[in-house]
Amino acid sequence: MTPIKNVEASFDAGMADHVVIGLIALSTDVVTEHELRKMLPDDGVSISATRIETHNPITIGNLQGHAHEIAKAAELFVPREAVDVFAYGCTSGSALISQAKLEAELHRTVPGAKLTSPMTGAYKAFRRLGIARVSMLTPYPDEVTEAMIGCLTNAGISVVSCGSFHIENDYEIINVSPNSIEVAGQAVDSPDAQALFIPCTGLRTSSIIGILERRIGKPVITAHQAMLWDALRLAGYTQPLKGLGTLFAS
Repeated sequence: MTPIKNVEASFDAGMADHVVIGLIALSTDVVTEHELRKMLPDDGVSISATRIETHNPITIGNLQGHAHEIAKAAELFVPREAVDVFAYGCTSGSALISQAKLEAELHRTVPGAKLTSPMTGAYKAFRRLGIARVSMLTPYPDEVTEAMIGCLTNAGISVVSCGSFHIENDYEIINVSPNSIEVAGQAVDSPDAQALFIPCTGLRTSSIIGILERRIGKPVITAHQAMLWDALRLAGYTQPLKGLGTLFAS
């Protein structure tokens, strides 16, 4: 039998000096972690992810069901203090479920934890940049897009023009090419809009934010970008990041 030597380990701070974002992603989502990691700064920020179950097709009822999964998902991060801020990665879900409801669910298992989402980040981004009128490009069926317009309107954001890819399943949204998002974004932009808003964490937008901003001459706010921007600030990271649009330069 091979003897096992007793060797000495030295210890450092481990991940204690990192900002750790606890991502709560959808069971159908294979895009968000990829997109966020492409946008992360390289000086001590990391993503740790878990999943909640979601169902297709994309309907208001299925999206609202996410609220009951938040507490269970957050509880899976052990130890709790290893996570600086949680991020619920669903734009339409975070439009239909209030921030207060999401936080109440989260705090059932992790009291006092910080939480952001694509819509929470987007609302803060609009306020930060002084935006009250947007053009919007979604991938959703009309029922969900109309609900998104209603949520934005209730928050004081006017949708002056809108377009959609009219896709009913999450696993098809992830196949929408960045180039087609860029082309469609230019097509739906309106002179009356102060910014272009592209919701949905299933869309791959990280590589085209800067390109689109140069093409349309105004800020572009996307789901991953807004959620990451808010998560970093909630965790105390406030450095500007290049290549991610006006929002991260502010």
